[in-house]
Amino acid sequence: MTHILSDAAPGAASPSCAPGFAGRASALLAAARGLVPSLEAGRPIDSAALRAAMVGALDGTDAEGAWDWKSAYDACEAAEILFLRRYGQTITGRAPGNALALIERVAALLPTHTRRSETSQALQQYSTPPGLAYVASIAAALVPGDHVLEPSAGTGMMAVHALLARASLTLNELAETRAELLGSLFPGIAV
Repeated sequence: MTHILSDAAPGAASPSCAPGFAGRASALLAAARGLVPSLEAGRPIDSAALRAAMVGALDGTDAEGAWDWKSAYDACEAAEILFLRRYGQTITGRAPGNALALIERVAALLPTHTRRSETSQALQQYSTPPGLAYVASIAAALVPGDHVLEPSAGTGMMAVHALLARASLTLNELAETRAELLGSLFPGIAV
């Protein structure tokens, strides 16, 4: 069976990404990897910790234009996806209510998305809350052998739950940096 999980209308296929987008995605992934130990320890990631991770990964501040807060939130989402890729089978193996509570507890460790960029507004980038992504995967009743299309994949919050259900994936993302980030978070899956 083929499922489509989406929090937005399907977009056009992503154009081929220039090396600059790959470099930026690589830096966001580095920031995300630096945040994962805090999630593993159950420590909240405040603005100062997030700023430090971004400055370290992008070699500059937001005030200098090295990054914007929407990119920082993408790094947070990537950190949560890395966390779910590592611990998701254990979490989702519990009763759905307990799994949802754990997913939401981890999500609460991350800062809320309070700042938006012009690009995120123009591309209508609205991130799916992790708990909602989990509930959508439960509602879809995903099983191994299903194929899931995520036509507006963003950073992959909905896609990671399809992966945890052992479904195959087709991911699409219009934003070049996010498309490259998806390729790193979901290796071997075409974006």
